[in-house]
Amino acid sequence: MGWVKWILSLLIMSFVIVFYVKPDNTQAELIIQPIETILELVKSDELALKEWQLLARDVQGTVDSQQLFQEHVHKLRDQLEGWDQTYLDTSATEWTAEFHLTSAGGVKESLRLMAYPENSSHTLTYSYKMSGTSAEDWLRYDLADQLKSRLLLFTMDTASLYTQVQSIQDAPITKSGSLLDQAYTYMDVLNATEVEALTEETFVSVSAYTNVWKDQLNTGGKPMNVQIALRSDSALGDGTTVTIGTPIITTEY
Repeated sequence: MGWVKWILSLLIMSFVIVFYVKPDNTQAELIIQPIETILELVKSDELALKEWQLLARDVQGTVDSQQLFQEHVHKLRDQLEGWDQTYLDTSATEWTAEFHLTSAGGVKESLRLMAYPENSSHTLTYSYKMSGTSAEDWLRYDLADQLKSRLLLFTMDTASLYTQVQSIQDAPITKSGSLLDQAYTYMDVLNATEVEALTEETFVSVSAYTNVWKDQLNTGGKPMNVQIALRSDSALGDGTTVTIGTPIITTEY
């Protein structure tokens, strides 16, 4: 019966490994599924991809002094082989530091540390961003696995996650109704329903909700986790800029 105990031991060990690894992978999946879906939408609609980006923000505890913050930054610098430390400032009430890495295919990564005063100490936050300009890079360089390893490395297993893709439709759409119709088309592809919308002559922004993606925010007491913005400027002949983000768009659009 010794072999039975041996198999049971392996099963228990496997369960323990899965139990501890799953939270990190599950957290990563919250951001991996949306980026892959949006990139596929951009490809199927034959839009010209401008940039995709993933953003994770998380609280990392507290630091009690500038010296301890600097020591934390220096320790992290030694850990991040190949990364460039591009910024460190402890002269103001908020202390900040930044690291950057440009890897294969021009995929960019950055990590920003910020410690701000709160309750007689400083709360330390991490903001990690990965961005690129080619949809093919996502699979070519196994960026899903790379993202998982980064969130694990930076202990960002409770991070707030944001996905965003910006692209260009060559032909400008000149009527706000047409822009809104196009936004509704993208909502249908994402199985999303409208929560609220802002409509102008050459710009529309629609906040929506889909139960396919788990992360969400509340607006006006209603859940939302998709934001779609279209901006057209026919005078400049620049076509229509299409920005899709979850749960919100985090940059100017």
